[in-house]
Amino acid sequence: MKKLTKLSVLVIAMAIFLSQSTVKAQAFKNGDTVGNLGFGFGWYDYGYGTTSLPAFSLSLEKGIMDLTNIGPLSLGGIVGIKHATYAWASNYDWSWNDIIIAARGAIHYDLFKVSKLDTYGGVALGVRIESKSYYTTDYVKLSSSHTYGLFALYVGGRYYFSDKLAGFGELGYGLGYLTLGLSYKFN
Repeated sequence: MKKLTKLSVLVIAMAIFLSQSTVKAQAFKNGDTVGNLGFGFGWYDYGYGTTSLPAFSLSLEKGIMDLTNIGPLSLGGIVGIKHATYAWASNYDWSWNDIIIAARGAIHYDLFKVSKLDTYGGVALGVRIESKSYYTTDYVKLSSSHTYGLFALYVGGRYYFSDKLAGFGELGYGLGYLTLGLSYKFN
């Protein structure tokens, strides 16, 4: 009987602990402003022998309204760059730059009911500027640039280590299939 009582007390204590951790406020609220510094990986392969740096991005978002029974809607923007080079022999040198400038909107939904976790999904609309330069066999430098429309879907999550600082991860298309980084809440 004592074992059953101890087990009952343990189960009740765990239930109270879990219920307290799930009723806390959502990590991202209407009116919040968050900036992100991210590094993206896994976009496209430029080929064997290519040196490619991770994509670098800065984004900012602000909660603009609450969607009933869902969560906050945020709007903001993102700028990012990815650079790669390829050198083979002394006369074959290529360089690529991809720059994105886009507006982003996301719906923040408290998916896992964890007080310090912000989960969201969204869309980005903007432009991608791709430029490349290379040397011909006569050592003449040629370059070209093209601008394309950008449509990107993404899902992500942010875990707050403190009231202001969080780590984030996003999956989606942009400058990388996976973006990891740090977030800072300004208010």
